[in-house]
Amino acid sequence: MLSMIACVLATPVSAKVSVLMAQVTPISISVDPTSLMQQSRDLYERGLFEQAVDVLRQASQAYAAEGDALHQALALSNLSLTYQQLGLWTEANQTINESLALLENQPVNEQTASVLAQTLDIQGRFYFAQGQAEPALEAWQQASATYETIGDVSGAVAVQINQAQALQALGLYRRSIDLLNNITQHLSSQPAVLTRAVALRSLAEALLVTGNFPDARQALEKSLEIAQQSQSDAAPAAIAAAYLGLGNLTRSEASANLNYAGLTIAEALSLLEATDRPPPDLTEVALQQRSKAAAQAFYEQTTTALYWYQQAANHSASDSTRIQAQLKQFDLLVETQRWEQMQILYPQIQTQLNAQPLSHSHVYNQIELAQSLLKLRSHSLMPQAIVQLLATAHQQAITLQDSRAQSYTLGTLGKLYEITAQLPEAQRLTQQALTLSQSLNAGDISYQWQWQLGRLLKVQGQTDGAIQSYRAAVGTLQSLRNDLVAINRDVQFSFRERVEPVYRELVSLLLESNTSSTDLEKLVQARDVIEGLQVAELDNFFREACLDTQFQLDRVVDQANSSAAIFYTIVLPDRLEVILKLPQRPLFHYSTAVSQETVEDTVSTLLNELKRPIATRSLKTLSQQMYDWLIRPAESVLRESDISTLVFVLDGALRNVPMSALYDGQQYLMEKYGVAIAPGLQLPEPGRLQQHQVQALVVGLSEARNSFPALSNVATEIEEIKADVPSRVLFNQDFTRSNFQQAITSVPFSIVHIATHGQFSSNVAETFILAWDEPIDVNELTAVLQSREIMSPEPIELLVLSACQTAVGDRRATLGLAGVAVRAGARSTVASLWNLDDDSGAIFMSRFYEELVNASISKAEALRRAQQSLLTDPQYQAPRFWAPYVLLGNWL
Repeated sequence: MLSMIACVLATPVSAKVSVLMAQVTPISISVDPTSLMQQSRDLYERGLFEQAVDVLRQASQAYAAEGDALHQALALSNLSLTYQQLGLWTEANQTINESLALLENQPVNEQTASVLAQTLDIQGRFYFAQGQAEPALEAWQQASATYETIGDVSGAVAVQINQAQALQALGLYRRSIDLLNNITQHLSSQPAVLTRAVALRSLAEALLVTGNFPDARQALEKSLEIAQQSQSDAAPAAIAAAYLGLGNLTRSEASANLNYAGLTIAEALSLLEATDRPPPDLTEVALQQRSKAAAQAFYEQTTTALYWYQQAANHSASDSTRIQAQLKQFDLLVETQRWEQMQILYPQIQTQLNAQPLSHSHVYNQIELAQSLLKLRSHSLMPQAIVQLLATAHQQAITLQDSRAQSYTLGTLGKLYEITAQLPEAQRLTQQALTLSQSLNAGDISYQWQWQLGRLLKVQGQTDGAIQSYRAAVGTLQSLRNDLVAINRDVQFSFRERVEPVYRELVSLLLESNTSSTDLEKLVQARDVIEGLQVAELDNFFREACLDTQFQLDRVVDQANSSAAIFYTIVLPDRLEVILKLPQRPLFHYSTAVSQETVEDTVSTLLNELKRPIATRSLKTLSQQMYDWLIRPAESVLRESDISTLVFVLDGALRNVPMSALYDGQQYLMEKYGVAIAPGLQLPEPGRLQQHQVQALVVGLSEARNSFPALSNVATEIEEIKADVPSRVLFNQDFTRSNFQQAITSVPFSIVHIATHGQFSSNVAETFILAWDEPIDVNELTAVLQSREIMSPEPIELLVLSACQTAVGDRRATLGLAGVAVRAGARSTVASLWNLDDDSGAIFMSRFYEELVNASISKAEALRRAQQSLLTDPQYQAPRFWAPYVLLGNWL
């Protein structure tokens, strides 16, 4: 029988491989090589890889002497696997190729196929460990197909799990999830085998990256349950891996929820330490309470994550998983400033690292520890400790010929010297790191060193060089949009810390010394960067590249003769920048020296005032302040250019403000201009609504469903729309997901009006509308709306989302609104930022549709007139009633 070291059936490629020996009757074999193979197995399982190498060499030679090429190939593949554990990659590659060469000349039978499948699996592991996901995927696909030819279902399934990991490394998360779902469903009827636990764990990793936390947690908990029930020797490793996964998931949830609340970690920790002081008014009380609750929840979640990491370390049967768990635990302790626990754990990690053999994982473990120590700064263990870690890791990376690790060590050391203000040395090391990463075409690390180099040049007063480096970093990030192999999970989940600042710092540099009359080229570059940031944020929201990056706003304004002006805004730490585009005129810009904190505080207070049933003096004061920042400097040029519509590309907290409610001291903005928002910057071919084609699909829900209260005015709203526009209606019980999809594809409706509970959130999983039978999330909604392309290539002219609202307490909730507008494929979207529990919504919609069917006016003008009709009604003149309605996309 054939002997095999690798347990390729139930072990993820990232874990150390346990050893099983499969027995297959040999063609011709003596006792000695069989004994040697058994001995190598025992040594491998005990982690004595150097001794296992010697024994496997002897076994290979013995089989060669007997002329048993099949078993020699098996011994060589096991030898390659053992070399991989030692980090001897040249030797591992050579022996796996020797094994495959021997197998080429073997007769085609079940025994040969079994050895070939196992050898291809080991080759896939080799490629994957080298960061070569594509050849790894190809090798595993061949292995799976080979297993299937001999009816080895468990072998095929195990290799398919590895395929899923390769797909994830290539950024193909949807394909990975589909594959893993198929695997887990196939295994669901079988006993609690560890193969299923591994598949579920891999599925959870893919779901985590896509932001589907609930399903990821369900998969991990099931994986843990199966591993705990298993009697296999490999169960402890599977239990530890599940605990580690739960730690990573809980930490990601904590970070996402903090981001949802608009807080940084530093702000959250500061809130927890602060003594309660009475805020100036009730609005600030509510805001402070929400923020403090979010900070407390973050602390509790990270405490839970630390518990899972500790459990992973306690249950680990391998040094590899234990050190992974401890490093994650240490980094989180540093991040949340738990100094006492950190100082206890640090010596334990040092001891473990010192005992590790030379390997790629050992090098990256040292880099990870150094990066955690860099966060300590003034609380530090001495910088010399970081230097020593990185110097050792760098030398080991050279020995292993691991250029990627070399780049990481040099770049991280450059960051240390940046922090300690040793700028020339920091620049030299950063440049070396960048040269290495570019030689590997490793964009995910290249952009970090380009950004770092830009910061260093800026501090040294080399502005042009700094701009060049920042532009290179942004260009690298944009090139990665459709190649998510390079966007690792850490980058995806720390967008605000590791991606967004690159864009903002570049805009700041480009506009720093500019006035409205200087350097048009830099203004164009800054405008392009602002647009790029908008796209990057939506990509991050959906966890995939979702927008065409060819921007057309200038063309629409210049060629469509739309009498529109575009305001590009960006909020920087020390100022608020505005770039203005007018028809047939070059860009110009102006800047206001106001801190980001002041802008955000003003927005928060203004939003609370806007929702009051009367227009208070405070509301007008705050609204006028916003007007002074954004519009006042452009008043004269707007008048000169005969502008009728203002289009806003909004940034940060400004997205939450309905621009129509800005106040100039005499009038609201919507009294003078039509107002629109450009959420995704890529507009379908502009044009007015063709009146002879107007037909609406109107769906709505008035009854209480799924803990949501009744919407008593929806019925009236629908009746009013039917009176103005030819409509097909799905109401209450008829408004199911399947009926909605069927209706969308039956007739090419130019208008789709949805009147139901809905929520816009910065979390894609919490952005939804409510149908009678179930909530429909943003991805499902856009899939339904886009299905109409089967009937007609023309996009939906207008999507109306009535009675929806932005999520309470989510400072970036309008990202979800922009996501719906962009992904729906509609030319224009009208939505409400908050829901109203009175007749004003039905009155507004009725007037809006009355104006919309007037062929002589634009959508923006129809919206403006509907808002103005409420403003002139004594019962509804406060902005609360008319301001929440916003127009996104095509304003014509």
